Amino acid sequence: MRATFDQVIHVDVRPIAADELASVQKTLPPEHPEAHVRRLADQRSGQVTYLVAWHEGRALGHVLVRWGGTTNPELLWKLGRPVDHPYVEALLVHPAYRCRSIGSQLLGAAERLVHARGYQRIGLAVAVENVLARALYNRLDYAEAEVGDFVNYWSYVDEAGREVSETEICRYLVKPLTSGAAR
Repeated sequence: MRATFDQVIHVDVRPIAADELASVQKTLPPEHPEAHVRRLADQRSGQVTYLVAWHEGRALGHVLVRWGGTTNPELLWKLGRPVDHPYVEALLVHPAYRCRSIGSQLLGAAERLVHARGYQRIGLAVAVENVLARALYNRLDYAEAEVGDFVNYWSYVDEAGREVSETEICRYLVKPLTSGAAR
């Protein structure tokens, strides 16, 4: 089923449970093979919370809250101070369900979770070329942290067992979380 572009889909956003891993892997193919498994393991260790958006038993999207802040060395250097807020990454909505408020609901759930733990703000990186994501973040009151461009990089082992490295030029955005801001 493909929803129409004007249809808002209300989802249940919650941390992934171990018994939901296979369903998430089936409906939300990861950007690399071990991503969901690694994120679940990191959640079990308390480093992150891996939120998944569910609708009628199907995973439609996810977002990761990294409680210790960004791990990007270049961004940490540019920030020039210890990170005092969680970092959001891996925001993804299944392509067939984009532009239906699911990304907003995932970010809103992340913001509420972060605020409930006593943090006053939340940060994320957006690729300079990703105009759709940037428009979403602007609508949700994220603003540039004025640190300029930085390189976001990651590596993973692909299905053939080869290590693959990727990069993108990003900007760092931050949002204050007041009681009214954490929707």
